[in-house]
Amino acid sequence: MNKKSKAVLFLYFLLGIMLIPKSALGFSCSNTLLVTDKNTYYNNENIYLNGSWELYYDSGFEVSYIQIQVTNIFDKILWNSSNYYAIGISQHNWIISIQFLNLTLTNYSSRIYIKMFNYYENFNSHDVVTTYKEIITINITKREVDCELNNFKSNLVYGESNLFKAKFYSGNTSFCLENETLQCLIRNNGEIIYQTNFTTDNDGILSFNISTVRHLGLGRNDVLFIIKNNSHYLDITFSYELYVKRITVYVEITNFVNNTEEGSMIEIQLFYYYFTTSMKPLENENLKIIVFSNSNLEYEEILKTNQTGFVNIIILPSIFNFKEGNKIFYVDVNVIFNGTSYLENRTMSLSFQIQNFQYHNNYSSFYYVNICLLSILTSLLTSVGLKVYKYKKASFKLIKDITFKF
Repeated sequence: MNKKSKAVLFLYFLLGIMLIPKSALGFSCSNTLLVTDKNTYYNNENIYLNGSWELYYDSGFEVSYIQIQVTNIFDKILWNSSNYYAIGISQHNWIISIQFLNLTLTNYSSRIYIKMFNYYENFNSHDVVTTYKEIITINITKREVDCELNNFKSNLVYGESNLFKAKFYSGNTSFCLENETLQCLIRNNGEIIYQTNFTTDNDGILSFNISTVRHLGLGRNDVLFIIKNNSHYLDITFSYELYVKRITVYVEITNFVNNTEEGSMIEIQLFYYYFTTSMKPLENENLKIIVFSNSNLEYEEILKTNQTGFVNIIILPSIFNFKEGNKIFYVDVNVIFNGTSYLENRTMSLSFQIQNFQYHNNYSSFYYVNICLLSILTSLLTSVGLKVYKYKKASFKLIKDITFKF
């Protein structure tokens, strides 16, 4: 090889040295650190993140940067930071709001990953290298919810209402479900009879004036508050039992006639009433009257209360099968009210002892005339019965045992 050839080879050697990229010695990304304040978060919390690294490269013919990324289990980027190109030691802090990641918590929880991403590119060779320097696994979950009722009544009478409050909170009473929408259902005998949506106030409270007429049915009711498909809170149903009873019916004796003269009738006047917001008479309702003597059925009749709640029961001795020689004759009268859709049943019994009765086979015409006159008089007395009741209420008696002598 001549000197000229050696000189050419030497020039190529020097040129090769000049073309060797300095990045092979100059680029580095080391001492990386990525830390979160915890590893499990609720869906409405913030992630506090701290990261640091050392990055070196020659900006004349190469580029590199650090980026923080949040990805889901499918490696889809949900959030990323800016690109950090600074050469040397760097340290940064980030606050990541989980609710803006648009997570879908179909199984009540989700897993995400926080990664430190490094990008490097050489301008001469066009080589690109990407890598994750740090990866943190984060669990995102929904909050559990509690409910607290205030002034809730589990037993109501038809016609009543109950204004109560329900407070919804998570973990403790200081963390309330503010302005959250939930569903309310009411079931009666297994069927949904009412449903609506409520929105809690700033204290996590909703108010409900529940009505036995508009919202509930007779018997057992299940009042349900439902939280479902909420992005922050676990699905949950709060169920409360509420029983609605029919209105109690009361009855009192307002008048009775107990004549001891032979052959006279027995007359009893009853007053039926009930209470809602005030006392109301039992108007135009059927009563079944059943009369027994010595345990034998003697007589049945259907009577109706009038518009003021009064009814007159007239018992004639002629309906009984008296036998001569009987010193005591036992009579039982059952008065039955079968109730309505909102009034309860009411059955009461009157017991009599008829003693020393002198039975006659024939009644005079004067007796029957007296019967007719007494019937007319009874009708007149009924029309003014309510006024009489007001003055005589202090002496009203509950029906127990009454003994009549003839």
